[in-house]
Amino acid sequence: MKTVPELVKRILSALVAAPVFLLVTWLGGWYFTIVLILTMIVIQVEIISMLSRQELAARKLMTVLLGVPVILMAVMPDMAWMLFLAMLLLVLVTEVFRDHGDGWKHLLATIFVGVMVPALISGLIILRNMGDDRTGFILAFTLLLMIWANDTFAYFGGKTMGKIKLAPKISPAKTVEGFVWGFFGSFLALGLCMHFIPEYPLSLGAALPFAVIAGLFGPAGDLAESKLKRASGIKDSSGLMPGHGGLYDRFDAILFSAPAAAVYLYALTLFELL
Repeated sequence: MKTVPELVKRILSALVAAPVFLLVTWLGGWYFTIVLILTMIVIQVEIISMLSRQELAARKLMTVLLGVPVILMAVMPDMAWMLFLAMLLLVLVTEVFRDHGDGWKHLLATIFVGVMVPALISGLIILRNMGDDRTGFILAFTLLLMIWANDTFAYFGGKTMGKIKLAPKISPAKTVEGFVWGFFGSFLALGLCMHFIPEYPLSLGAALPFAVIAGLFGPAGDLAESKLKRASGIKDSSGLMPGHGGLYDRFDAILFSAPAAAVYLYALTLFELL
């Protein structure tokens, strides 16, 4: 009986959050960057909360101070690099003089969370800024649609047909059947984008690996978060979004697939294949 209310909350939350995020993605520029910086901060706080359960307490303020210049490297690299070096020195010096026996643990956790989250999420900014404004939006929109379709098809495919466990020690609920159906969802979303968007910026040969990236790296990001949550002994990263958990729960697939897609598409432009 609990499944239906949770599913309803999940759908209602998605119906509100997805259009808002797509609108900000369409606006692009600093609107998009600022929203992703705020998203980064929330995810950092959620991860810090999980790490604290494993006696790895990162410094919240320091992680944010490190994270902002890292994510800004996607839009203003020179200034952001100098700011990052200044913040890194501040973090190092502060921890050196902090009177705490396990200071090195806090230092490593702070640098890990402070750098990893913004570095991964900046892949979405890089993707949105590729080519002209129209091209960047279409690429980012396609990736988001593929990830959401992958998650939806994997969820229902796993629920209805799932038998073979994909990674039982990390996430017992995930199945090979759900993973395959998730791939189908990614390719379906790509097909819809290519069919309905006039003058789609990718050829079929370039677009197919784009869908493969969403189908592979999205679930990998999901499993990475599941591994962290399992080690922390929790079900959701937070209770921010009804039916979905926290922002990290919603962005786990994007954190892996966006930078992978950005690297792939950059390689195409580098070799003049795009």
